[in-house]
Amino acid sequence: MENRVNTLPTGGFSMRRTVLTLLGATLAFGVLTASYATAELPETASMAMERTIVSR
Repeated sequence: MENRVNTLPTGGFSMRRTVLTLLGATLAFGVLTASYATAELPETASMAMERTIVSR
């Protein structure tokens, strides 16, 4: 008698897991990129110097 309870179809399962992993990684990268793009970064000394030069 054959035990079919513990057998998994490996073809479709690994492909689906791969696609979902890549989709999740792409979405995570998009969220991190968006949060970095909208973050208020501290002003550096070079930018302060440029503003002083431009305003004169």
